[in-house]
Amino acid sequence: MADAETEAVWKILVVDDEPAIHQVTKLALRNFSVEGRSSQLISAMSSADAKEQLERHPDIAVILLDVVMESERAGLDLVKHIREVAKNSLVRIILRTGQPGQAPERSVMVEYDINDYKEKTELTAAKLFTAVMSSVRNFKQIYAMGHSRAGLEAMGHLNREMFAAADKAALAECLLRHFMQLQLFKCGSLWWNSPQGAPAAQQGETTPPDSVTAQFSRAQAAPGLAQAVEGYQLLALPHEQELCLLSLQENSALSEAELYVLNLLADSAGAALTRCSL
Repeated sequence: MADAETEAVWKILVVDDEPAIHQVTKLALRNFSVEGRSSQLISAMSSADAKEQLERHPDIAVILLDVVMESERAGLDLVKHIREVAKNSLVRIILRTGQPGQAPERSVMVEYDINDYKEKTELTAAKLFTAVMSSVRNFKQIYAMGHSRAGLEAMGHLNREMFAAADKAALAECLLRHFMQLQLFKCGSLWWNSPQGAPAAQQGETTPPDSVTAQFSRAQAAPGLAQAVEGYQLLALPHEQELCLLSLQENSALSEAELYVLNLLADSAGAALTRCSL
């Protein structure tokens, strides 16, 4: 892959069999730039065309992908090709569908490794701009932390596994497992709403002392950003219905790069948690 830090533009692939969608997308993303780098929109009218463009441009950052094209599941089949055949886990895939009945959100998020799901009827120009901006930044961040294999693995299938959780207990276990997968912590505990009583999920035998849990207000004041307290990292993940609180006992003090990876995972987990509420 070309070096994403030296490429002149962010490449965005638009895959849709309706010419009007391409025109609307170009208008919505005109003058689109992130951190001083402009964007290049690449058009594909079919999944076969998209495969050719991906081979030609392996550094594509974001794909805006329709579901129903030459077949009813053409877009979903393309996702499988990208992730399982081409082995491209880096590109961010935003599924756009005008027929949500053909690909219901929850089942698609569980079965396919996509990063966002949007119905065309709800996707205004402003919402499209925001979704692509977020995805480009996420692409850049993941690329930047590419040296951290554990971080990539922890984030790789986060959406799919969280959406597949059958109940809150399974969701709690899934969340904590991904944070522990960073291999930065000895023990981890997770609570819903308040760090009182037994954790909803725990790895390791140690729960944090009261002097640590008493500091969760610091994490709650800055959702998604880890707070260091007495050898622990405390996290509060924002959620529309319930707050998720994590206590992670460090193996050793985190470096700036390690803290960056932790906060990036927290940001992804918080967004996924909101979307897959049980």
